This record gives sequence, structure tokens and C-alpha cells, in this order.
Amino acid sequence: MSKVYVFGHKNPDNDAIMSAVMFAQLKNALNDGNEYVPCMLSQGMPKETELMLEKHGFDKPQYLEKIEPAADGEAKQQVVLTDHNESSQTVDGIENAEIVGVVDHHRIGDVTTANPVFFVALPWGSTCTIVTYLFKAYGVEMSDAQAECLLSAMMTDTVMLKSPTTTDVDRTFAAELGERLGVDPVEFGKAVFKSRGAGDFTPEQMVSRDIKCFEIGGQQVYIGQYETVDGAAALEQLDGIREAMEAYRTEKGGDALVLLVTDILEEGSQVLICGDDTIPCKGLGIENKPEGVWMPGVLSRKKQVAAPLIAAGE
Repeated sequence: MSKVYVFGHKNPDNDAIMSAVMFAQLKNALNDGNEYVPCMLSQGMPKETELMLEKHGFDKPQYLEKIEPAADGEAKQQVVLTDHNESSQTVDGIENAEIVGVVDHHRIGDVTTANPVFFVALPWGSTCTIVTYLFKAYGVEMSDAQAECLLSAMMTDTVMLKSPTTTDVDRTFAAELGERLGVDPVEFGKAVFKSRGAGDFTPEQMVSRDIKCFEIGGQQVYIGQYETVDGAAALEQLDGIREAMEAYRTEKGGDALVLLVTDILEEGSQVLICGDDTIPCKGLGIENKPEGVWMPGVLSRKKQVAAPLIAAGE
């Protein structure tokens, strides 16, 4: 029996961690002779994820800092990537691992494999929607606890089904899970968002808790998103946020950093930019203002920010 590490991207959000935990549980239920171990690429996790795992008695995923080269005569560490497939977003030392699976809902990035692998990439609103589908496809009956964890991630990643990334598939599975659990998916989602707290984050955490690096036009562009039920309160710390953005960009050696302060209830984002703003401003069609730019309806980093920035860099 081999241990296979399953993990989401760096700076993991609810969907990244829950998809890793639930996919690992699905694979272990299928019992293919391997042990699937859920991991995460940070030492902390979102508050809503921590509370949900604790509620149902699920162990916290183990922290995976780096994958070291295999010893002489030993096989490479096998891994499954969830909620990402780009080398800039994955574990350090990924070149020392054998990727045996990918479950994702983003663009196809630059991760390559030596052999054919289990690869599921679907344009749905949440990786946990895909994992829910896989439970059904394999005929594995999930528990209520697993259903609630999956629904929580579906609601956060689709912003309670309001994000433009939301599909009819997401709505269908959310309705099915909600009916099973006896909850309205959107009201359940509101409770999940509120569980993370409105004023519990420092400017440094707002910048770094959910941020991804993209290679765009020869530049490293970091795009972060801080989702809150009270955007105005968050922006009272604007000076601190600006300082934290520049410190993060400098530390990582990034060319630009874009931060979305997303107000879930107001359904839009205040967009802040630091560093070389050429690609961000061109892609989003905005100016780089000290106070940021309010973009109504912008809820999805993937579809409404990363995609136009990538197009602008081509």
C-alpha cells in the first residue's frame, strides 16, 4: 500500500481544502490498495473550514511544506492535485513527485505528467461540485457530514450561487444536498460566510489568506481575494492593506498584485492594485486609484479578473 497525498493550492480556501479532504475520503472508500492522505499547503485554514471539520470530527489535513527527492531505489511520492493545476500554485518540490490525479475547475495550466493520470477538469463553479458528482458516479453513498462539508465549499466558491462561474450543475447539486440536509443552500451559505467573522482579519491576512500567482505576459501577477459580509469595515484598514500588499509582492518577487475586497451582500468588489499596474489596468479597464475601484458584480477571481488579465497579457 502506498500513501498518496491529496492537496489543494497554496493559500487554500474552503474549496481547496474540502475538495482534498472529501476526495481523499472517496478514494479511501473505493479501496484501490492505496491510502489517500489529505494535506494542505499552509499551517492555517479558513475559519469556516476549521469549524466545519471540527463539527463533524474530521481530522485537520496534515501540513505539507515541500516534497523532497526520493531516496535511491525508492519511488517518487504520489500526489493528487485538487482545485489547481499550475506549478506556481502547488507544493514546493512538485518536480520530485509523481502526479497521479487532478480534480479541478480552472484553466489547464502548466503541470505535466510522465504517464496518463486520472484528470477531471470541468467548468463548474466549485471543485467540490465535481467531487459530489464523483461520489455519485462511483456509486459511493456519502454521509450527511460529507454532504454538509461539500455544500459549505460549494456555497463559498460560488458566493452562494451568485458568482458568474455558477452553473446549472452547481445549482442542481446544491439543491440536492440542501434537500438531504433539510436546509436552504443560500441561507446555509450565508451562515457559513458569517462563521468566518467580519472583523477577525489583519490586513496581512486579508492579502495572503486566498491569493494565487499567475504567469501573465512574462510577469508574475498575484491575485488575491478577501470575501466579507462587511466590505466597508474591511476598507477602514485601507492604509494597512496597501502596506501589506506591497510587502507581500516584494517578499514574493511579484511584478504586480491585485486584491479584490469582495462584499458578498453588496455583490461587488473593491479592486486594489500595487506594483506594475499595466496588465491589471488593461485587463480590467480601470485606473489604479489609491482608494481602489468599485466593480459592481465582480465576484469571481477566476472568470472576471484572472481571465481578462491573462487575455491582456497575450
